[in-house]
Amino acid sequence: MALKEEQRTYLSHDLLSRIASCLGLMDFLTFRCVCKDWHIASSGVSHEDKSSMFEPWFLIYGAADSQCSLISNEYKRYMSHLREMDGAACLASYEGWLLLFRQVFGQGSLFFFSPFSKAKIDLPNCPFTAVTDHIAAFSTVPTAQDCTVVVVSSSSFYELQLFMLCRGEKVWTQYRFLGYNKRIKTALFYEGEEFHFLDGANGLITFNPSRNPEWKSYYIHATTHLSSEVLVLKYTLNESLFEHHNDTGMVRYLEENDSISTCGTTVPHYRGRWDMVIGSESIAAKNQSETRHLKGVWIQPKYCYVPPRQRW
Repeated sequence: MALKEEQRTYLSHDLLSRIASCLGLMDFLTFRCVCKDWHIASSGVSHEDKSSMFEPWFLIYGAADSQCSLISNEYKRYMSHLREMDGAACLASYEGWLLLFRQVFGQGSLFFFSPFSKAKIDLPNCPFTAVTDHIAAFSTVPTAQDCTVVVVSSSSFYELQLFMLCRGEKVWTQYRFLGYNKRIKTALFYEGEEFHFLDGANGLITFNPSRNPEWKSYYIHATTHLSSEVLVLKYTLNESLFEHHNDTGMVRYLEENDSISTCGTTVPHYRGRWDMVIGSESIAAKNQSETRHLKGVWIQPKYCYVPPRQRW
């Protein structure tokens, strides 16, 4: 791949683009750094790691030295500094995009960020100034015209608060669901129609914004006896993926004095079947002396091309 300068001039942008599309994700990112021609030729390419159908990658951030650690599903570790992650908290992850919150001068800021392409899309008028137990989901990638973002909080006693923003809007709409006192741990957009909020136990709240809007509450349990009264969920839940990898993986995710809070994601058509929903987790440090708290997020390894001057 290390060609002499005079040789590179004979490679057309179309050929370079084809070469770039055949590379693995990290090789693709290296390819883009070789020279200006190679960078331009690969700019319009959206790229996905071919192994992402198995498991997403894991991004660790929040360290004092601002270094981020990206661990692939083959347990390869890559180090990088992502200034957009400094002081931020991830509320949602989907299709290679992160929804991040940051507090700036006492005001809240929400924005989408793609760690692989470094693309950033700001959301207007964040409706809260701090995050506590906030969980979010978005319906599709933020560059799509029909993207809808919801952020839900269960911090109020016996009440869910939900903020919603559709692509192109400037003002968030607020909704409330009364009579629910459990903490939401996982959120996702389901079947192209409604948002699901799971509490990590057996509770499920659904929100359909196109039906006035409509809230529904369910109790989840395994059953082999199907009837007209049974709603079958077409996704599988994995609520301890990080804990499993931390205990059995080939790469050490945490030191003994590290604690971590993670943000989950949804992997569409996992292994060619139903979607896999990964829940958020909180892992305490094994050694409580001089504890270092980190943050982490599961992310699908995708380079998301964003046109210049992309706006919400």
